[in-house]
Amino acid sequence: MSPASLAPKAGDATSLGLPRLCLGFAVIHAVSSVLGLVMEVEYRGALIAVDGAAAVIFLLIGFMASTRRLPGWRRETAAAIVPILAATAACARAGLIEQYWPSAELILAAAAACVVSARNWFWSVLAACGALWVGCVITPVVRGGFTADDAARWMNMLLLIVAAGALATAVRRARTSAAMALVDAHRQVMEQSVKDSLTGVANRKGLELVARPMIDLARRQGHAVHALVVDVDTLRGINEEHGIKDGDAVLVAVAEALLTATRATDVVARWGGDEFVMIGPGTGTSPLEMERRIRSHLAEKVKLPREIWQGRVSAGIATLVPWDADELEGLLERAIQDLSLRRSLKRRAAARLKEEDDELANVPSPDLRESTPPADPEDRGGS
Repeated sequence: MSPASLAPKAGDATSLGLPRLCLGFAVIHAVSSVLGLVMEVEYRGALIAVDGAAAVIFLLIGFMASTRRLPGWRRETAAAIVPILAATAACARAGLIEQYWPSAELILAAAAACVVSARNWFWSVLAACGALWVGCVITPVVRGGFTADDAARWMNMLLLIVAAGALATAVRRARTSAAMALVDAHRQVMEQSVKDSLTGVANRKGLELVARPMIDLARRQGHAVHALVVDVDTLRGINEEHGIKDGDAVLVAVAEALLTATRATDVVARWGGDEFVMIGPGTGTSPLEMERRIRSHLAEKVKLPREIWQGRVSAGIATLVPWDADELEGLLERAIQDLSLRRSLKRRAAARLKEEDDELANVPSPDLRESTPPADPEDRGGS
């Protein structure tokens, strides 16, 4: 396992910071909406409507994020939309009252970008703040009356926005570096506790450690995740008849076959005594094809006597799409159910073939009667 696979989920900081960020912007716009009631401006109704609507939207997003009603793969999008919406509302307020000071919220929006973990969304927030600043400057220029003092104020505002963006970039990089340093510090300790001592693949703890972030990442990107369960047939009989040493050799051979038959993005783990689990992105390989690959590898690379084991395994698969509510446990449960169904069908087919062979063996062979040649007519009438 690599440190990157053990890294914390990208949405962790976003999940913690998003409700607080929404609450802060909601308070700002609620106060601004109240102040609009006492301000003598031409577009007071529109000003109150903009701030009120923004406050309601921020409260709604914050409520959904804090109560986990917002899917994890949508939180990055919401965390980017919040500062962009705040910056847009600030520019609208500045245009309505024809003052530059409401656009100071652009500074807060640029600083709030540090909550966004996804790189593309992070730079989108900063680019939106810059574009909205340009819009705030162009509006008074088009209206006329843009003085040198106004230009100085807007340039100072731009410098503050750039400083806030630089601070957000530094915070985001520091957070990423700290997360990777933490992963690297724990890697060697965890490496021993997440591996199966016999086969060298991941154990149950290691599978959970890697699979859960993999599922969350796939959901955020809109991809599927599959789980394939492989069971070694007749392992108990091998242990009872030939000893645990030969049974361990079979498990090691199957683990090597699985590592050979899977992709680098898949994680292979020993889930139980004779069960192995593979989890990876996409829909995965069909169980029949996986069984064929394992048998092929065992026949070519692993020399186990046929009287010990014939290389029989059973496999089952399940797929988790982004809109499924299941987590790792539900995905594995469905894969085990598919394994049980396929094994039952194979046993019925084998029993049916055995019955047909027994019926054919019990069919009596036709009697071979000795035929005597007919008597010669001359012999019958010769006396």
